[in-house]
Formats: sequence, structure tokens, C-alpha cells
Amino acid sequence: MRNYIDSFLAYMKIEKIASPSTIYDYNKELIRFFDFLSSKNILDINLISTRIVRQYFYHAKEKRNLGSSTISKIIATVKSFFNYLEEEDITVKNPTRKIRVPKKINKIPSVMSKYEVDSVIRSVDFAPLRCRKNAVRDKLILSLLYYTGIRRNELLNLNWTDINLSKSTIIIRSGKGGKDRLIPLHKALTELLDKYLDKRLPLKTDALIIGEQGIRMCKCSFVNLLKMYLAISGLKRKVV
Repeated sequence: MRNYIDSFLAYMKIEKIASPSTIYDYNKELIRFFDFLSSKNILDINLISTRIVRQYFYHAKEKRNLGSSTISKIIATVKSFFNYLEEEDITVKNPTRKIRVPKKINKIPSVMSKYEVDSVIRSVDFAPLRCRKNAVRDKLILSLLYYTGIRRNELLNLNWTDINLSKSTIIIRSGKGGKDRLIPLHKALTELLDKYLDKRLPLKTDALIIGEQGIRMCKCSFVNLLKMYLAISGLKRKVV
């Protein structure tokens, strides 16, 4: 059944312009789904019933100890897959037609106060000695998050060419919705950027935020950095 997955992923990539990470997640989940079907000796796409699909969702939740939001994503993935097969007349029936994706309960995000933000930024000065060489960079990261409302991936993808210090602006490339955003820079940010640029010259990479290896900082390092400063500041905040 690998050809069905490949056909669906090609459709998602070309016609739906799905991101590489979405394609990766779809592929991984559909492989798990078909492995489950194989364990039940179901090898014909047209023999997949609504009951067996529901069994898979239950199996995934229990075996992998998944939360409701992850299960909702899995259901949405499998439904999208069968909707595609049905539209392309590859299957004679859609076993997910009666299955509904649970509604997501949107929680109001808890916004950090100015006092909390200042506390986290001040915590940079109390970091372990090995981290203090990156104090300007880390203060810049924390300040960018606060003053621009930039998302994690957008911040990590920033380049020096996205910043115009003379006009005090920053361009967020291909942000949410696929649109670039021009954001004015707060005075505190321009000052930090000037200091950070002095430390980085001569520039060896266009990446704005770099890690210990001199290359663009990865998500894992970014999360660990935030967790460290939140712990030092004593704030109880969840980092995702």
C-alpha cells in the first residue's frame, strides 16, 4: 500500500503546498497506520472498515500514551488520506466519513507581564559562567520574543539581511499565512543588535542567531536556553 501513501503525499506537497515537516508527519503516521492494518491481515485498501480505523485510533492512544491534541492530529491525517483516495476514485468507500475530529478547546494564552520579561532578561547575568559569553545574544533572543511577538521558528530563521538597523525595521520572512511582515524595532532591540553585531563581526554566516558550533541555532538548543533562564528567574512557565 506504499503507493497510496506516496500518491497522497505528492498531492499534499504539490497541490496543497504542505510544508516538509507536515509531509514528514503524514508519512510517519500513515506508515504506522498501515503497519497496524498488516498486523490485522488487512492488505486490501477497500477492506478497511470504520470499525478497524477506530480501533487504530484507540490502539495509538493507549500504546503510545498520546494526549487528545495528538490524537486529533492523527484522526485528521487519516481522514485527509481517505478523503483524497475517495476523490481520486481509488477506493469505493471512505471508512472515515462518520469519524469526526474532536474539537480543539482553545485556551487563552497567558501573556508574560513586563515585570516577568525583565526578570527573565536579568537572569542572563546570573547564568553559569560558561553561558555568559553569549549574554548579548541571549538577551537579544529574549527581547526579540517580547518586543516583536515573533514565533520560535521565525526567530531561528532570521538572517542579518532581514534587519535594517538604519531604518529600525525587521522583516519576518514567510510567517504564518505565508506572508512577510515588516516590524519596527524597539530602541532596546536596536541597541542589542548593534552590540551583537560587533561581537559577530566579521560575519561568517547570514544566520542571526547561532549556536555553539557557529551555525544557525537549532530548536532543541533554543528550548533548553529558555528553560534555563526561566529556571534562574524562578518563573513557572512552560516552554514548547
